[in-house]
Amino acid sequence: MGLFSKKPKEPDYDKGDCEIKKKRIREIFNETVENGNEYEVLYAYMNSSKFEQGLIFDTNTTTFCYYVVGYRKSDFDVILIQVDSELKEHTAAFHIEMDNVVNVSYDPKITKACLQYKKGYESYGELLDIGDTSRKTLYGPKNINQPEEREKFLDFLEEFRSILEEKGYKLDKWKR
Repeated sequence: MGLFSKKPKEPDYDKGDCEIKKKRIREIFNETVENGNEYEVLYAYMNSSKFEQGLIFDTNTTTFCYYVVGYRKSDFDVILIQVDSELKEHTAAFHIEMDNVVNVSYDPKITKACLQYKKGYESYGELLDIGDTSRKTLYGPKNINQPEEREKFLDFLEEFRSILEEKGYKLDKWKR
């Protein structure tokens, strides 16, 4: 540790509320996906920023999307379900086509896992922030602490990376 470096603080969260939210995440997944109990689940979000220059002033807009991520090791199936910030409403399940994923990476500083698609696919990939949220979070569900779920998901992604390496894909560095 350097002179001016600080140890990152653990998120301040309410354990009781966290357990309620984890149960709700499981309920959402099970009511949306057939055989939902075969999947591990965790909370994730994505954000995108759009900057526009105007005649009078510039604008910067950030959009947040919240997801329940379900994954199954037996066939490397990954499902995303978009939810609202109160975990009350959700969309239909979206299956990530893992046959089109050519790279998997993770940045532990910002807790983002990236599943990158083949060139020519309709989108670049999925950039999932799988970090925790505290009581003071300004966006999305508050009080979600998921270190065990995150580690299991990272183990899953590492196994999938080994499959991609066997197929001969050049992968980004893996940091954990």
